[in-house]
Amino acid sequence: MNSPDEAPKLRIGRRDIFTAVGAAAVGGVAGWALRGTGSEPVAADPAPSQAPSAAPAGGVPGITLPAVPQRHARLTVLAVDGPAAAVIDAARRIAAVDPAQPADAGEVSVTIGFAPHIARELWPERATAEALPRFASDADDIVEGGELAIQVCAETAPGARGASARILGEISSRIAWQADGYRDAPTPEGTARTNIGFIDGIIKPRSAEELAAGVFTAQGDTYAVFRRIRIAQSFLDASVAGQEGAIGRSRETGAPLSGGSTMDEIDLFAKTDASRTLIPAAAHARRAHPANIGRPLMLRRSYSIDATPGAGPSSPPS
Repeated sequence: MNSPDEAPKLRIGRRDIFTAVGAAAVGGVAGWALRGTGSEPVAADPAPSQAPSAAPAGGVPGITLPAVPQRHARLTVLAVDGPAAAVIDAARRIAAVDPAQPADAGEVSVTIGFAPHIARELWPERATAEALPRFASDADDIVEGGELAIQVCAETAPGARGASARILGEISSRIAWQADGYRDAPTPEGTARTNIGFIDGIIKPRSAEELAAGVFTAQGDTYAVFRRIRIAQSFLDASVAGQEGAIGRSRETGAPLSGGSTMDEIDLFAKTDASRTLIPAAAHARRAHPANIGRPLMLRRSYSIDATPGAGPSSPPS
């Protein structure tokens, strides 16, 4: 959280999601992109001289704060007409809005992100990531477009939607698409059970070293991917054992199939007496494991999203 004397850094987090089994309809509350199901990375952190002059009163950036993600989120992607300067101006006005809501909304976080083409125009030496390619399984009705995203999180649905409405009321940009996400009540470890019944958020960067390795650049920038996944009916129809094999964890406890408890490290080399690996070769837990892919931990903040066509509504919501 920025101190009162600092210009806020407009950052946005990154999001990965189950891919091996089609998993849950989950979105990245700490992240956004312009292509929804076929999302793009977003650079977001203007130079201090370009940042708004004051942080939103009562709000904090929702990348790593709060430590346990709030239970409700609203993600809005805006189409901002005009040059990149117009996008910065819209970001300044958004950052000046007080998003405070009734006490039961808890800590309200507001995160602002810029589209790749805007980020590259404003900070060409810092926003160097290329847009992700379209995925073979992408839906045909993806909603594309937009220059600016606002992610608002709160403990209650009215809190997230109310703060978002207050912010959007200060600007006239058209909504390209919008999505509402929700999470189950958190566990003592800060994880949550998704709408497919599995615990999510077990493996994630927690230390400053892990965040520096996989989330933030040396300049304090970060990139976001918003992946909206439709769950495969074949996964829903599978037995509990079949689902656990696809995930690599116990559905009841979240413990790795290699043994131990929920928060224990996965043993990718553990085998049965018949020399079969306890974590199946195609399991999500194996495919996404840093040791298996040679990459640092990606910050994931998953939310369930009720299915609607495309990456967001086919027309701006009323």
